[in-house]
Amino acid sequence: MRVKAIVTAVLCGILLTACSKLPELPTLPGGLEISSENPGDASTEATTGKSNDEPAVSSKEFSFNPHVCSKKLYEAYGPEEWETFFKLVDALRKGEDTFECPSREIYEWCFSGGPLDELFPVGRYNLEMDFENGYTEGVGHITYLIPKDEFMKKQKAFEKMVMKIVNDNVDKDYTDFEKCIALYEYMINNYVYDYDEAKANESGDFYTTWDCGTYRTFLDKKGVCNELSNVYNYLLLQCGVEAAKYEGWVNTEPVGHAWSYVTLDGVGYFIDPTWGLPDQTDSDLQYFMITSDERDPDFDVMEPEIYYYDFQKKDVDFTAKDNRFAALHSGEFISFDKKKKILYYKVMGEKKKFYYG
Repeated sequence: MRVKAIVTAVLCGILLTACSKLPELPTLPGGLEISSENPGDASTEATTGKSNDEPAVSSKEFSFNPHVCSKKLYEAYGPEEWETFFKLVDALRKGEDTFECPSREIYEWCFSGGPLDELFPVGRYNLEMDFENGYTEGVGHITYLIPKDEFMKKQKAFEKMVMKIVNDNVDKDYTDFEKCIALYEYMINNYVYDYDEAKANESGDFYTTWDCGTYRTFLDKKGVCNELSNVYNYLLLQCGVEAAKYEGWVNTEPVGHAWSYVTLDGVGYFIDPTWGLPDQTDSDLQYFMITSDERDPDFDVMEPEIYYYDFQKKDVDFTAKDNRFAALHSGEFISFDKKKKILYYKVMGEKKKFYYG
């Protein structure tokens, strides 16, 4: 297998300046937060929050799922890698020191950075991979960089934070499309691009491991494209939407970019929570549910993210060809009506309707 080296610099954002679509601009504070209205109100709008007497969500809430991953990435790598990773996750949540692991190669895959940073973010920079002694005869060994009780406390607080975000913004009866737009609007109105991290990466003066990564972005609400797409994907996975990270590269420049790949009803689309930020575009829906053809002019190479080594199965479909949402891409989101399945948006101040049911 071709090993794809993953180092701290890559995961902290060596994707560099292409993360930001425009030249350097001052970061903007987080703004509005989208949240669902009372269950009896079919319309959902971006608001500054709910009054205290409003229920946060419907009576049924999502609960935390520690075993989340993209179904397509699961298929691309196969059950051995993923079931081993989930055993690692279970061990970490219990504060254990070992987990069942079939091979050294899979041990290294689990700790390579990608799976942990995206799917168990607290573990990425609070654990250490021991290449020399970390694996012995069917057993993976865990080395904590902080006291185990502190690690478990961080993880419990993280799980609570994630589910508050999900349940504040998504109702269980939302369609996958509604989940995508609700969490997309949450992202672009609450997170900002970290120009300091991007500058550090571009200059080679990389942030320390504690200053970057998906966990830090969840806490501080700022990051570069790599981290912002990870946050968005993780939130989607927690409410049952198929999501993975996609990467694009420009051959003539040492820059790259990361965004999200989602699957709705078996059809793939790209969503870019970084280029959708207010300081990146005037139309927040410009990079929501776009196709490969719309994305292609910006990059020479585009591919789904690879964790440590190549996919075991090469023919998994990661295409994005359906353009049914093209009408939205010049617009700004207003609200959606989940009963009528209408998304309201505006173009040049004119209110429009998009029927998505």
